[in-house]
Formats: sequence, C-alpha cells, structure tokens
Amino acid sequence: MKTIGISEQSHKNLINLKLEERTRNIEEIIEKLIIEYKKLKFIEASDLFKSKLKEKNISFHHILKKSKEVRKEIADEWLH
Repeated sequence: MKTIGISEQSHKNLINLKLEERTRNIEEIIEKLIIEYKKLKFIEASDLFKSKLKEKNISFHHILKKSKEVRKEIADEWLH
C-alpha cells in the first residue's frame, strides 16, 4: 500500500464522495474517478477523430471500406 499527499480540501471532497456513494473506502472512489477520467479522455479522442473526419469530408464507412481493402491486400501477400 502506498501513501499520497493531498490537500485538506481534496481530502474533504473525497470523504464527502465516499459518504454520498456509500462506498467502503476512498480507494473505491479513486478507482471510479480514474475510470471516469479514462472515459472522458476516450470521448475527447473520439470527438477529435470525428471532427478531423468531418474536416476532410471522409465518412467512417469510407475508412472501414479502405481498411478492408488493405487487409485483403495484406492477406493476399501473406498467403501467396
């Protein structure tokens, strides 16, 4: 087990979340926060990907179609 230093305010916030969520310990709250942070980063990356596709006027279907062609070419090279 490791110890980390946090401010008094962060500690109070974590305790309040623990009580609100009725969890056994603060570690469960921290694990949930980490998961939510990762979800948020994934959504941000997804939104960026979508916006770049829109900028270039490319549909996701088009990317899937092109990737299928590339996979077929690779398979043909490996098998022949």
